[in-house]
Order: sequence, then structure tokens, then C-alpha cells
Amino acid sequence: MAISFEPPSTPYGFDELEFAGGLTGSPVELVKAKTVEEYAMATAEIVIEGEILPTRRVPEDQNTHTGFAMPEFPGYDGTANPSLPVVKVKAVTTRTNPILQTLVGPGEEHVSLAGIPTEGSLVQALEDALPGFVKNVYSHPAGGGKYVGILQVHKRDHNDQGRERQAALVAFGAFPEMKHIILVDDDVDIFDTDDVLWAMTTRFQAERSVIPIPGVRCHPLDPSAGPDFLWTNFDHGISTKVIFDCTVPWDLRDRFIRAPFQDVDITRFLPDWTGT
Repeated sequence: MAISFEPPSTPYGFDELEFAGGLTGSPVELVKAKTVEEYAMATAEIVIEGEILPTRRVPEDQNTHTGFAMPEFPGYDGTANPSLPVVKVKAVTTRTNPILQTLVGPGEEHVSLAGIPTEGSLVQALEDALPGFVKNVYSHPAGGGKYVGILQVHKRDHNDQGRERQAALVAFGAFPEMKHIILVDDDVDIFDTDDVLWAMTTRFQAERSVIPIPGVRCHPLDPSAGPDFLWTNFDHGISTKVIFDCTVPWDLRDRFIRAPFQDVDITRFLPDWTGT
């Protein structure tokens, strides 16, 4: 998880082990490697030691010759790199009865490894720029944890009208790979896609609520980010970033109050209910 954090949370040269220690609540113990001048995490299930051979390179699809490599986080097979370095393994050490944990992308386990650190970067940048305005952030799995961000904002008075779009610009600046930002009010559950789409349906008019920003560098693994998909793109990896403003204008807030429902004491009907 820690190595998935990117700037601004982890500037270049930052030791991600500091984040790992924060996540576990204690310093990460290291152990000297057996055959190379390096350290490994002492509690790792498996440690593979080796050295990069400086003169040898092989194509990534050397065994399949399909032109594709592994499934990537956007949901498509990645193009195979024609020339990759070779690592000569010198030692393998393990714990007793080691567990090999792996995943096959691009499922939610895969994209959450990118999405959670993305959220951390966005929260940090947004709180620095607009303290107390953005209540929560969700890097939606449908965007691979990198492309789609949902921001829940809290407008406190008429002076906050327009800050929601400023927050979207801050998010784009903090995480350049972000492609779409969806803005919702704080009565919308950003982790419930149905609720977000409800806001996009009832608090959104494309003529005033869509803010396109064309010609911006995004991510090379987006298959739509190329001149063959959009003729105005002059290079692969260029996208039209979009802000979807699904928030209620401050002056109209009294007309967009959600239908209220009373809380129900479920124990009246299920006396043994424990809530689980």
C-alpha cells in the first residue's frame, strides 16, 4: 500500500517506509539481505534478491508474442514493452510456510491499491488549499483508482458558491492522472454510486454543469487518450479533463432538500436484532 503513494504525499526522494510504518502503527523492521547490499522487510513472506544485468534486455511478451502484457488498471491488456531489463536472481529467502499473496487485475483489490493513496494525496492538497470545504473524497474503482474522483463538498454560505469548481482544479493539479471530477453536496453518499448518479440526474444540467478542460496531459494507459480517438489530441496521453458539477447552487438550496424519512426502531419488530 505504501509504495502506491505518489506526490504530493510522497515527494521524490521520500522514503515510503515512513508511510508503511504509519499504516501499521510501528516502525518497519528491516533485515540485511544475504547476497546483495540491500535491506528487506524483516516480516516479508518472501524476499527475492538479485541484480539487474546491464547488457541484457528482453521483450515483455517473449513467451506469448501477442503484443500485450498483463491486464492493467483501466481494464484492458497493456501493450508489451519491447525491451525490458533482466534480473538475475541470486537468492530467495522465506518465512516458515510462506504465504504467496497475489492478485489479478483489474479487479477492485487491484485498483484500491491505487485508489486509497490517490485519496490521500487529494485530501492533503484540498485541505491545504480549501480548509474544511471538502468533506470526503472517493477515487472510484470504475476509474481504476486514478481517473475518476468524487468530491463531497460543504457550502457554508454564498461565498462558497464556486469554490466547488476551484476544489476540482486543485484535485487535477494535485493528481495529474485524474481525468474526471464529480462534485456533490454533503447530503450525497459518495461511496454509493446510485446516490452519485441520482445527484447527476437531479442536480445537473450539462449546459451549465459540464466544464471541459481540453488538451491536458493525463495517463498513457487510457486507450481513448490519443489522436486516433479524438483528432484534436496531438499526442498520446492527452485528455479532455472534465468537471461534473452536481452540486446545488447556494441560492437554490431550499428547493433541493431531500425527502425526509423517520428513523425506525427495528427492535420493535425484531427484538433480538443486534445490528449485524
